[in-house]
Amino acid sequence: MKTLWTAIVSAFSTFSVLPTPRIKWDSYSLRNVLSALPLIGVVIGGFLCLYLWLSELLALPAILSAAALTVLPILLSGGIHMDGFADVVDALSSHAEPEKKRAILKDPHCGAFAVIGVGCYLLCYFALCAALPLDWRWVGLLGITHVLSRAIGSLLSLLPSGSDSGMQRAFRDSAGKSAVWILLCWVVLALGGAAMLSPLAAGAAALAGGLVFLYIMHIAKEQFSGMSGDLAGAGITLSAIAMLLGLVISERMAALWF
Repeated sequence: MKTLWTAIVSAFSTFSVLPTPRIKWDSYSLRNVLSALPLIGVVIGGFLCLYLWLSELLALPAILSAAALTVLPILLSGGIHMDGFADVVDALSSHAEPEKKRAILKDPHCGAFAVIGVGCYLLCYFALCAALPLDWRWVGLLGITHVLSRAIGSLLSLLPSGSDSGMQRAFRDSAGKSAVWILLCWVVLALGGAAMLSPLAAGAAALAGGLVFLYIMHIAKEQFSGMSGDLAGAGITLSAIAMLLGLVISERMAALWF
């Protein structure tokens, strides 16, 4: 029980801005952090549902709700995954050798391509949220995408590292032997919950998330010679918007064809 509690606190203190008790940062506190990461997605989903309740209570305009659904997950996570996405955009845009790309990932400065990439991402995510029906069913499905995206990011973090140091290497080396199975259980439970709300949307989310997983795994091997924390963060960010696109397409298909 203590190990579980420590993993949850470590995950929330590292990957969210929510207040947590202080714990010692060592190999013990890092163990099973990746397994607990999807739980942050559960909390984000809860905040999205809370916002939906407030928006219905106050009759807020849809455009404001789309902005809130876009910004809330980033604010609650502290933007850590978006930062990884920005670094990966900069690195890929350099068209350099893998060693140079890994150096760009570690560079704290933000390049022009990162700004462009983040701007385009936020605009597309906002537009997709605006296209999604603002009711409990679809906001619940949106919340599930944040659970699934973090499970995907955690699974990516368990892949071979491209460096002997870094956050991803530390989490991977400290991960318990059951981490993969726990994360797969998260995936099954999340997709099962999505299927109860909309089987078509669950299938679309599974397909979108799987494609992003394969894409990040491919570029990690071919472009960076191994996985990193920034690549895992990019996997979380890209899978989130890919699954949102799947939700919008499935909703349109259901509305027009069924």
